[in-house]
Amino acid sequence: MDVSDEGAVTGAPSRLFDRGRTGAGHGTGIGLALARDLAVTLGGRLSPTGRHPAAFTLLLPVGQDEPQGAGTGG
Repeated sequence: MDVSDEGAVTGAPSRLFDRGRTGAGHGTGIGLALARDLAVTLGGRLSPTGRHPAAFTLLLPVGQDEPQGAGTGG
């Protein structure tokens, strides 16, 4: 999934996902950190792909689980 907005990525790319980092001086600076942590927890990744406008690519694995109700004998 690709996501972009009207903002810009500023500062060092290595610090982009640090908790508490805000680019425009407002907000709490946890949004990108939480999004990256969630992606990693699910076996994926969140990567910056553009600086202005700010753009990111979210990659998540596709599971091969059985559909709900399959194999329940009913």
